[in-house]
Amino acid sequence: MRRPNSTHPDSRAIMFEEATYSKRKIIGFLSVLEGFKTSAELSSLFAAVAGKSKSSLLKRVVCREREGGKFPDLTEQLQFFSAAFDHTKARKEGTIIPARGVNPAYDAAVETIHKTATCLEEYLAKQKKVLACPSLVYWGTGRNRFQLEVPESTPASRIPRDYELKSQKKGCRRYWTKETKRCLEVTMAAEEDKQMALKDTMRTIFHSFAQHFSLWESAVQCLATLDVLMSLTTYSSLGDGEMCRPEIVSSPVPFLDVMNSRHPCISLTCGGDDFIPNDVIINGGRSPEGSLVVVVTGPNMGGKSTLMRQTGLLVILAQLGCYVPASSCALSPVDRVFTRIGASDKITSGESTFFVELSETATILHHATSHSLVLVDELGRGTATYDGTAIASAVLRELSVGVACRTLFSTHYHNLVDDLHGNLKISLGHMACMVEKEEEEEGEGEDGVQEDSVTFLYKFMEGACPKSYGFNAAKLAGLPPDVIRAARRKAREFEKSTERRRLFRKLVGLAPDFPLDQLLAIQTRLKQLHI
Repeated sequence: MRRPNSTHPDSRAIMFEEATYSKRKIIGFLSVLEGFKTSAELSSLFAAVAGKSKSSLLKRVVCREREGGKFPDLTEQLQFFSAAFDHTKARKEGTIIPARGVNPAYDAAVETIHKTATCLEEYLAKQKKVLACPSLVYWGTGRNRFQLEVPESTPASRIPRDYELKSQKKGCRRYWTKETKRCLEVTMAAEEDKQMALKDTMRTIFHSFAQHFSLWESAVQCLATLDVLMSLTTYSSLGDGEMCRPEIVSSPVPFLDVMNSRHPCISLTCGGDDFIPNDVIINGGRSPEGSLVVVVTGPNMGGKSTLMRQTGLLVILAQLGCYVPASSCALSPVDRVFTRIGASDKITSGESTFFVELSETATILHHATSHSLVLVDELGRGTATYDGTAIASAVLRELSVGVACRTLFSTHYHNLVDDLHGNLKISLGHMACMVEKEEEEEGEGEDGVQEDSVTFLYKFMEGACPKSYGFNAAKLAGLPPDVIRAARRKAREFEKSTERRRLFRKLVGLAPDFPLDQLLAIQTRLKQLHI
């Protein structure tokens, strides 16, 4: 609801609207009035039982001001609009005909028309006596109204001299008089005023409504709060599975401890029988030196993104005061939840997917505090592997050391994960899976490759997952088998090359004075041995 502009006098408002638009606007206004009427009744029903509730907030939003609440008394205003015009006729015809007292200009015009009509009736009765003609009547329409139609049988000697002949036909003559012309002018002017007043009535009604803006706004705010309370109550009572009351702990040390948590949306809409609950613990020991960053690894489609979204929603619900789908939930307050999940570009702004990804990451690093919750999903996947790994490593370091906030950071960069072992600021977790080796595919010599059969367990556990098992996702997505086999061979080549470089660097580190030609010979021999 927009606050009316007090610097804009309503007399300046000119409404240029088609009839269909006016009708639509009137129907919308009627719906608003009916909504406020219903809300007043609803407030009364809740107020009758609010005294039994321990919630002071509930009492504030449903009880009237005289009862110590904040819900305004709308009785007077609703009665005014109820009596101001015929709602049924307005809804049906799309026209507001104001009741008496609503629009003074309209009332004055109607009164003038009524008085003029009475005057004309009295004048007609008088002229019947003057002409001794009981059958004398008015004739005409529009601007030709109020002509006295005199039968031809009436003697001409009875016709007064001020009668002005306007027309005649067989059997009668029609006259105007000064009085009938005056009444016609008055009537036409009053009818014009009436039409103008009718056009202005909708604006007048809306202006009357807007004058009580603070009253309607207060009612809407109370209703919005009541709606939230009812929604939280409904979710807390209808959630599938175990629900718990979260514990918000005022602690200088950030922590999050959620046991057997489930996704809030799945728990309510789809049933949680098949959903695997997970524990999410960040600095569970509540130690100032504890690890606040959890790096999440696991197979593609293993549930990493779901776990992160689930954690963010649980924190929001907990701080709203809602029950959450978990066996227990304790946390220190979170000031903001930052997310960098999913991939999308902004083509109209000339921003690539990777640019958007980094922009969102920059927002996190600039604005997150030690009491924030950060969810970062696969940062760096939009660029080259080395660039992505380096950026992810630097951001991870800043989140764990610089910002030092609660963070779930998922990645498929396993060389990055290898460097984190032993880091006390960062803990490792993974979405578990069961891997079975299948028989080697047919091939000649070293071309034979072995498949991994992956079964997702959707269970969040400690430690790192050694591989991402992307070929399993490729198989499920329906990539041609020949393409997958070729990819597996290329992956083995990459792995061997990486392992050779690692061993070579290790040798150089162990024997820095070893002759270079002999080191190169060793490297060549490693390659011949397929190491």
